[in-house]
Amino acid sequence: MPQENDQHSLQVPLFSAFDSIGFGEHGNIHHFDTGTLFWSLQRLFGSYERVMSVVELQYSELVFLDADLEHFIIRFRIVLNAIAFVVRQIFPKNARGVPSPGGPTDPRNQEMSIMDLMKYLEAHEDDLPELAFAFVAAKSWINRMRNDRDNVVHYKSKALIFDSDPISFALVNAAGTERTEPTAEGGRKLVLVPVAEFVDSQMMALHKFMQVELAEAVNAHAARAGLRTVSAGWNHRMQCLGISRFKLRNAI
Repeated sequence: MPQENDQHSLQVPLFSAFDSIGFGEHGNIHHFDTGTLFWSLQRLFGSYERVMSVVELQYSELVFLDADLEHFIIRFRIVLNAIAFVVRQIFPKNARGVPSPGGPTDPRNQEMSIMDLMKYLEAHEDDLPELAFAFVAAKSWINRMRNDRDNVVHYKSKALIFDSDPISFALVNAAGTERTEPTAEGGRKLVLVPVAEFVDSQMMALHKFMQVELAEAVNAHAARAGLRTVSAGWNHRMQCLGISRFKLRNAI
């Protein structure tokens, strides 16, 4: 069991919240299927490590950074959908209007779009205020990552790495729909984003959303809905490659 002072582990209150409801309401700490989210987070932190371990190398040595950055963007969206998959389990399977996971695979691996869940919560914010507030507050950066992933997967975009200080990137594609800004001469130029700043800020936004805002929202929803909670275990933590670097860079 990872300890509090373990630099390679991270506290995960969201998992604790679901385990407590599962144990209290159903007598089963594993009632809610969180395995997909846990596995997806492990893969995302591994992708984070691949990017962040090389961003300070010379430009000539960054032969795989474009692919690793695209992989990070794709993995990030998978985690967002995995969050939606877990949150959906709070509601009854036959709840009216609530989108459900789908896909021709094992039920534990089915997909759930975070955008579909967000639309539902926005439409029912009076009935589900805690959950709706958490998702709406995160909407702007979730949309950013959704759009970047769609550009990479569906619209042939490529992460183009620039030899700048710091090392930066832009998503470019054949249609010419990349982000640009005006120049003083009246033309347009690509918007370059520092790789390390982008990756680190997205991971911090995810951490704040998952382990603070959403964890608190799930606990508040359980209290308001009269769901019984029983503490299940202690000190819920996850341990994997990339966590140590993430904690050191962000003073966690």
